[in-house]
Amino acid sequence: MALGSKPKNWIKKTLMKTGSVRLAARLAKPGAVMLMYHSVVENPQLTEKTIGTSKSSVVFEAHMRALAQQFTPVSIDQVVAFVNGGSELPPRSVVVTFDDGFLDNYEIALPILNRYGIPAAFYILVDAVETGIAPWYCRINFALRTTRKPKWIDPEDGRSYKLQTLQDRKTALATAWGAGARKTGAVQAEYVRQLEETLEIEPMPEMNRLMLTWDQVRALKKAGHVVGGHTLTHPNLAHVSKEEAQTEIAGCKQRLEKELGAPVEHFSYPHPALNPNYTQQTIQITRELGFKSAVLTTSGPVHRGDEPLGLNRIYSANDLDQWIWNLQCTFLGRTI
Repeated sequence: MALGSKPKNWIKKTLMKTGSVRLAARLAKPGAVMLMYHSVVENPQLTEKTIGTSKSSVVFEAHMRALAQQFTPVSIDQVVAFVNGGSELPPRSVVVTFDDGFLDNYEIALPILNRYGIPAAFYILVDAVETGIAPWYCRINFALRTTRKPKWIDPEDGRSYKLQTLQDRKTALATAWGAGARKTGAVQAEYVRQLEETLEIEPMPEMNRLMLTWDQVRALKKAGHVVGGHTLTHPNLAHVSKEEAQTEIAGCKQRLEKELGAPVEHFSYPHPALNPNYTQQTIQITRELGFKSAVLTTSGPVHRGDEPLGLNRIYSANDLDQWIWNLQCTFLGRTI
């Protein structure tokens, strides 16, 4: 594996230096690439056992600097207009998005975005912001990574999971996340409470609040960024009932509109675990509720004529060269 990766990296760097991929991307079918982030902190190692998806502020700033210099930052509204047959997008158009509504979006990411003049869309997990309690998937992550118990028994199928090694814990975590992703509201909260109790873990410390406040959410909008919905309690909407999906999407929209005093027109599908994370039924729910766009976690570019309520996004690599490579390849229609 190691021997094979070196030639690939050399070829990749050579193509990037010569500008071959960049030229090819310019000649590709017009469209945009949407980037997905969650959290930006000074030291991601400190949030590995809680958030688990943080980028360092140094990495994020390098991304945004390269975005401003080598690509064209655009807003989600520009992309939606383009998809629906409106004006063309500038070459190499890129949208920055954030899921969940972590506090660091306001404290760390926002100043960097504003420094480079980059618009972003922030999709808010309503109940976590409302209560200040960390999202359920963060609490499960914390419990299974920090417990001193040697094993965990899944209450849903009785299977026993060893917790001796990091890989053991990751295996158990995938199962627990899958179970949580199938639940909403009070049922989901009770599942997490019982897991914490079984593992003899106190609820995740909230001394350093992880989530935005409503005032900070409003400040993001006031700063010119888009605020969208990300459900009430972050289930996988493709794995809950139609009634639960309706409640999660509609309830999120209504609460956000009340707090913002303005229409909320954009939505992001949670993807805590399991596949897929949307269905034609959930797309229809977002359409009936009046959303103009909904973004997925499915890798790929966005082209004219795409379903605006099912737009592709790509994950953001840490390494800057890999990040640029992924953008350029996505413009070419290659799945990352």
